Amino acid sequence: MTQPPLIKSRRDVLRAMFLGAAAAGLAACGGGSSRSSNTTPDNGDTPQPPQPPVPAATELPLSPGPLANIGDLFTSDVDDILIPEGFTIRRVARAGFSPSLNFTLWHSNPDGGAVFHSDDGGWVYVSNSESTPGGVGALRFDANGSITDNYRILKDTRNNCAGGATPWQTWLSCEEVRDGLVYECDPFGDADSAVARPALGIFNHEAVAVDLPTRTVYLTEDAGDGRLYRYTALGDAPSMNGRQGLNLNNGLLEVLEIEGFENGGYQDALSDARQLHKVKWVEVQSPERPQADVRADIASTGAGAPGTVFKGGEGIWIQSFTDGRTVAGSSHPLRAVVFFACKGDNRVYALDIDNDLIEVVFDNEQLTAVDETPYDDVDNLVVSPAGDVIVAEDGDAMRLMVMVPNANAKILLQVPGGKSELTGPAFTADGSRLYFSSQRGPVNFGIPWFGTTYELTIPENFR
Repeated sequence: MTQPPLIKSRRDVLRAMFLGAAAAGLAACGGGSSRSSNTTPDNGDTPQPPQPPVPAATELPLSPGPLANIGDLFTSDVDDILIPEGFTIRRVARAGFSPSLNFTLWHSNPDGGAVFHSDDGGWVYVSNSESTPGGVGALRFDANGSITDNYRILKDTRNNCAGGATPWQTWLSCEEVRDGLVYECDPFGDADSAVARPALGIFNHEAVAVDLPTRTVYLTEDAGDGRLYRYTALGDAPSMNGRQGLNLNNGLLEVLEIEGFENGGYQDALSDARQLHKVKWVEVQSPERPQADVRADIASTGAGAPGTVFKGGEGIWIQSFTDGRTVAGSSHPLRAVVFFACKGDNRVYALDIDNDLIEVVFDNEQLTAVDETPYDDVDNLVVSPAGDVIVAEDGDAMRLMVMVPNANAKILLQVPGGKSELTGPAFTADGSRLYFSSQRGPVNFGIPWFGTTYELTIPENFR
């Protein structure tokens, strides 16, 4: 696999970003000055006194989706998995077997995944393999949901944990190793077409989410002293599938800092972390090197490495809003929120992209599931087309949870047996099907199947 060149000089990057931001600012302002709302009206009426400033919001105006209304769970006839009434479930792939009866076996340790739709009405579900060698497998479905093919779209990599889908319909697969890379793959192509993207950083990668309007890519790092990264692309580039995408070979890599928790700081107090805080972005030092090594070198000098600590970054997804909801005291409406999970402290964060605000919207101390069992290592995360935030769980409880922002979570399903983790939740575009895997289960007659992938069908009234 070819590895394209890394980033241009910081001066070139910042110059291009400055010019683009200036053009956008002029467009937004209409090229002229704005009129104050407190000036004397033209009709000669008495001017109104200045209004007091709106108090800043303490939390984002988030709302749950329809899955927050599910009821109790019932035991299904598929591996005794507990699902809500009216839902159905089936096995679609099992490690070591061929889902479509060809000569390609489904991979072991299935992890992060996503769904990509095809022109014929069908779709592809891609799934990472958190093994060495790792890679990515793909399941092809026709318009009726029948499996027609399975194949590999990435091979000869290491511990491919999660990743993310791009708006130009490629899959970014992440290596969860100290010197890990991100690989861009074609869900409808083959393994030989995959390309490494080292400009997205060299670290213990976990997951990726893309915000096309701001030309940014957000990345989590699965490490106890991990950071949240942002890559800003300079220009567009043709993708491997012929579509126009962002240039993933040339851009600026930064880390997020919460005000008051810079240079390796951490929000210990949950009561504080649950309140909105301003954030800023700081350029990554030596992006061509493994970031764990860079942090160690900086620490040896007695200084703190740039970035706020996020303990064990896991799944990440962006939810978009088009209803113009406002964030009190902020300049922009709520357009897009980055949700990301951290297993080291069982928190889910929400980052308002345009207003540079962050808060914790889920944690074990504040929120519990309906059965009062705390989360055991939050992991992969997905947002449904209807706006439900679904968080997967490692450990013995083995649940997919519907996260209700700043309220009690709901259990969407539970896989009995433990000793595994639930991975790769991903919805079809209409929200009718949710794919996920039990990475090392289920166990039958004392023998693990080394991974099983399932499809949950969701009734129309919950979409």
